[in-house]
Amino acid sequence: MRLTSEQAKQNRQLILETASRMFRLHGMEDVSVADIMKQSGFTHGGFYNHFNSKEELAAEAVACAFEKSAHSLSEKFDSARSPQKAFETVIAEYLSPAYRDSSTGGCPASALPADAARNGKEVQTAFADGIESYLDIFAARRNGNKQEARQQAVALLSGLVGALILSRAVKKSNPKLSDELLSSARKHLSK
Repeated sequence: MRLTSEQAKQNRQLILETASRMFRLHGMEDVSVADIMKQSGFTHGGFYNHFNSKEELAAEAVACAFEKSAHSLSEKFDSARSPQKAFETVIAEYLSPAYRDSSTGGCPASALPADAARNGKEVQTAFADGIESYLDIFAARRNGNKQEARQQAVALLSGLVGALILSRAVKKSNPKLSDELLSSARKHLSK
């Protein structure tokens, strides 16, 4: 029985979302196409009906992850009473122990930077575009001229991502340091 174009589109989206989650949790190198297809409920052979290569899938999965995350971030700002309240909420949630320990892999900016650095231009372009989307969201809600707002957005994103990555990197061997990294960054980024 042939798939309808709508079903093929849904299957492709499921593969993308599965890859995105698995890459954020385990890293791109540690996840095979066969793993992704199995987790998606399909055979390995069906992969090439949707993608030409793992790198193409990886680039689209990164883009998909950033798109969902940026959409969620925009909604937080749009529903907040003020930009300042939204920034406080975003910082508190992102730099919380619960988010650090999330079983979803969390934000692609903190889950995939090393993978993006090790991959080709296609994946790095998707990653850079995702970072730009975050910066645009943050800068649009900052006061001051465009250049100042952009610099503040870069500093904020770098602080959020850096603190979360470092906190995750030491959590098992030094939980106290891990929590300190989060709480100190939360305090200083909220100013």
